[in-house]
Amino acid sequence: MKNNNHKQNQRLLASALCLLLMMATTAVAQQRTGQVVDETNTPVAGAVVAVKGGDSTITDADGYFTLDCSRGDKVAVSHTDFLYHETKVTDAPSEGWQVHLVARFVDTDGHLTGPYGEVVDRADFVGSAATVSGRSMEKYLSTDILTSLQGRMAGFSISQFRGSHLPNLNGNSQGALIGSIPSGFGAGSYGDNTRFNYSSRGIEPVVMVDGVERPMFAIDPEAIESVTLVRDALSSMFLGMKSSRGALIITTKKPTEGKLNLQLTGKFGVHGSVKHLQPLSASEYAYLLNEAQQNDGKSGEFSYDDYRRYVDGSSPYSHPNILWEDEVMNRWGTTQSYNLGVSGGNKAAQYVVNLGYMNEAGLFKTNSANGYNTNLDYNRYIISSKVNINVTEHLTASISAVGRVIEGNQPGGSGSGYSDLLLTIFQTPNNAYPVKNENGSWGGNYSFQNNLLSQTMESGYIADNTRDIMATGTLKYDFSRVVKGLSAKFIGNVTTQTRTAIVRTKRNAVYQHTVNDEGLPMYVQYGSPSPQTNNFTSVSNYHNLYGQLAFDYLRQFGLHKVAATVMGDTRHEIDDYDLPMVPSNIMEGIGYSFANKYFLQAKLTESYFNRYAPGRRWGTFGALGVGWDISKEAFMDDVTWANRLKLYGSGGRTGNGVDNSGYYIWRQTYSQNLTTLYPLGTERSNGYWVTEDGLANPYISYEKANKLNVGIDVALLGNRLSAVVEYYNDKYIDLLQQRGKSIAILGMEYPYENIGQTRRRGWDVTATWQDHIGALNYYVNGNWSIAHTKLLFMDEQETPYNYLRQTGRQEGVIFGLKADGFLTATDIEQGYPIMVGYDVQPGDVKYIDQNRDGVINEWDRVVIGGEKPVQLFGAELGLEWKGLEFSMLWQGVYNRDLYVNNRTLVEGFQTIGNSYGQAYRNILARWTPETADKARYPRLSAGGNTYNYGGMYGSSLWMQNGNFIRLKNMSLAYNLPDNLCQNQLGGLRVKLFVEGQNLLTFAACDLVDPEVTFTSSPLQRTVWTGVKLNF
Repeated sequence: MKNNNHKQNQRLLASALCLLLMMATTAVAQQRTGQVVDETNTPVAGAVVAVKGGDSTITDADGYFTLDCSRGDKVAVSHTDFLYHETKVTDAPSEGWQVHLVARFVDTDGHLTGPYGEVVDRADFVGSAATVSGRSMEKYLSTDILTSLQGRMAGFSISQFRGSHLPNLNGNSQGALIGSIPSGFGAGSYGDNTRFNYSSRGIEPVVMVDGVERPMFAIDPEAIESVTLVRDALSSMFLGMKSSRGALIITTKKPTEGKLNLQLTGKFGVHGSVKHLQPLSASEYAYLLNEAQQNDGKSGEFSYDDYRRYVDGSSPYSHPNILWEDEVMNRWGTTQSYNLGVSGGNKAAQYVVNLGYMNEAGLFKTNSANGYNTNLDYNRYIISSKVNINVTEHLTASISAVGRVIEGNQPGGSGSGYSDLLLTIFQTPNNAYPVKNENGSWGGNYSFQNNLLSQTMESGYIADNTRDIMATGTLKYDFSRVVKGLSAKFIGNVTTQTRTAIVRTKRNAVYQHTVNDEGLPMYVQYGSPSPQTNNFTSVSNYHNLYGQLAFDYLRQFGLHKVAATVMGDTRHEIDDYDLPMVPSNIMEGIGYSFANKYFLQAKLTESYFNRYAPGRRWGTFGALGVGWDISKEAFMDDVTWANRLKLYGSGGRTGNGVDNSGYYIWRQTYSQNLTTLYPLGTERSNGYWVTEDGLANPYISYEKANKLNVGIDVALLGNRLSAVVEYYNDKYIDLLQQRGKSIAILGMEYPYENIGQTRRRGWDVTATWQDHIGALNYYVNGNWSIAHTKLLFMDEQETPYNYLRQTGRQEGVIFGLKADGFLTATDIEQGYPIMVGYDVQPGDVKYIDQNRDGVINEWDRVVIGGEKPVQLFGAELGLEWKGLEFSMLWQGVYNRDLYVNNRTLVEGFQTIGNSYGQAYRNILARWTPETADKARYPRLSAGGNTYNYGGMYGSSLWMQNGNFIRLKNMSLAYNLPDNLCQNQLGGLRVKLFVEGQNLLTFAACDLVDPEVTFTSSPLQRTVWTGVKLNF
């Protein structure tokens, strides 16, 4: 019996061990189901999911996979369009396991977006294009997206000339010719860019937003899918009379099918000036102004006692030392941005909605006791939406709308806003007057009758308001039942903008502390207090109606692929109360490819514009492109290191008109004056006269260009290395220019005529390396461009010396007198050549007498800058490791010259009233008898010295090296792990980040910022932190 019990126990033990072994085996290898999605929860098909050292599989069309894995296993997920990702298996259920992938840093494959929103397969593309993804632009916090494009596209020059947004207070000026490089938008000046100059290959590109022309940059980066720049004749041919300019194509996020997705992004940061002023202190100012006056043969106005009081600060009311920038402005201001994105849909309809708010508070000090804001403020509210509807099997509809309100505010100043206030800060010396007198009144005097702090905080405000509404409807019908591959599309758009301003300004009197004859203190008033104004101004109104009808054909016949397009569009644009501007186009295009390796494309556009004279309103433009992907050839089958090796080229005749056409300037116009008094007999009687406004040109027409672009596009070593190298050679003809010959006998200038010729050629290079080392993903991306320009013809006045001619030189060269140090007493005694009419002294600038005629004049001007081809470059480094992201972008310019000739900065002591203006510390390097060998600036002079300034000719003394490199952006972010988000946060994905822009600058010239002009609002350094939540 006992033996039987023992055997039974053995059997039970064996059974228990088997059960435990089976359980352990189940723990080690359990079949689990999951889904791979991107950052917006869109399924990712074709991703490889593999257990390290074990099973592997591929996701299906809906992103799902089934894998044998165990708790603790490391699973690697890879896809050609996304970063390599590793995750660890936890106790997640067998279903509901979700893996999120992040898009590759730089997309070198995929698709491009054309000017009218058409999707172009990159494999078929034979033109010139550069693309920046919306994801990389989200790393910026700015009032416009141009900031986030600096340094990211080869050949795209973006220069910021103002640090702050400029409120819209002035209406649009009409009728002015812009010339061969449009600036702003000429006769139709709708737009929101007030801070940047931008150009591609020397000319400002047309801006297209979702297939409709509208220069709109104040958009939330979170709402942008991509920005593409096209530069060659073929890619921009359908722009017709604007095809010479290329296009900057902004594509906002598109609706996608899937479950409801919410994305909330919040950013908050601070910003401050990159470069601060360095004015002379009050004591330095007194000492150096005395020196300047003595140099001019005058007595210095400051005594030693004055100087001592400035040094020790013992008399702050009579001898102030006010650093006006610190007195009027804060060192830091705040900025914030919030965006909510909602997307989703099913097979019947898809939608995406974006709500955005942004605020940028300026640096001006305010008074909390005021019932109104006097700071420089910017507020933007924007809502955008897109809905795609599959109406039937063959008919789809799309509706998109954008509503935007921009509110600007600025201190009243003297009634003209913050720009004049900044200029006054730059010009006012530290010892001009105290902020407030001892009795509490505002300080000032005869020469300075507007107290700076009073202008800032106590002079009211100016508020501006811009409202935009844009709505677009699209219908697309598939005619494949009738003709396979044929479709038709209609687009209609309405755009309106209204700008208004409210001016509520006032003025306070200022008082100067002095003593009367009895030695008693008294205050002398200057200026009279003025009550607050309440003026409403309608700044501008803009309306635009746009329509497009297109027929597309796309068909594959075995290895043969054929595409064709016939399109027509028209725009009816009204700016304020001008007559409508009506540009229209008829476009045809055809493309053919064989086996995805040989490509041939052709496009033709006939353009119309109503503001040219009858008979000159139509123009025809055409382009041709070819390509050859060598990597698809049979002899490359065994070459594993070359994934793409494509040669391509395009060329054609393009046009540049419409925006530089002026306002019907082919018609002669006249002005009448009714107030002039004319002598009639012995009396003077009212009369009037009529005169031409300017000579009309009945032959004015669009400019033209013959453009050539060739390039090579490669992807090597498993697509880890990609590069695009392009050469372009563009000849611009019939450019609008004025003749240089004088016709003063008529009392007016020549009109603009189509006479100029310019050649622009250069190289654009982009290269990217992206790979991973284990779980570490990284990339290095760089771009470089060089631009040579040559003025082939411009009508110039006859000159006896070839070195004075601009024809044949680099476009934009700067002429001036060549400085050769400073005059010595010996030079003057020996009669060294000088400008006629000036009494010079030792320490004045010594100019080279180029023609050796014994006098310095206009014939001695030579090229002093701008003769080298400008080079642009950008370099970006990015890392990602287990949810931790880091990136930085450097941007710079080489061979750039700066002409720094602001007289307050380079000379100082300019006349203001019966006093003198500010001077800056750079003039400490002025010429004196003791510093003659190392002086950088000429001798000082009170009231300015026109001779040393270069007279009316300019001087190489003020030419500076404009080369610089700037750390444009740096970002550090952390994505909470997928397991934590799914198991602990209910699927909420969280990204935390800290970022900054304009963090470091290394410039050859430290006198001014290499981009922003001296008297403009300074470039801002911004640092912020934020969070992105994805539901």
